Amino acid sequence: MSLSHYRCDWTHDHADEPVTLFYEVDEDGRVLRMVDVFRDGRRERDSVENYFGPEADNLTDGDFYDSTENLRAGYEAVEGDERMSLIQIEAAAFEAAWRPDA
Repeated sequence: MSLSHYRCDWTHDHADEPVTLFYEVDEDGRVLRMVDVFRDGRRERDSVENYFGPEADNLTDGDFYDSTENLRAGYEAVEGDERMSLIQIEAAAFEAAWRPDA
């Protein structure tokens, strides 16, 4: 199975939302693991392995590649004061964010 890894930076004023998101995505556009990093440094990790049933093969709605096409092409999403960007990263960078001691 071929996997790709991404880092999304989200600039916003919502205290209860992450500011950085890490994604592990398979070749079919399914998000298998995610890490949300909050402004206070707290991290929340999630994996499809935590779920059962037919919905258990993707942590996001729909195909990651379809929903992030413009971001992956280098465009920044801007809405009011909010900004979002996405870059592809090495697997090691994702694993570093995934580690419990990170």
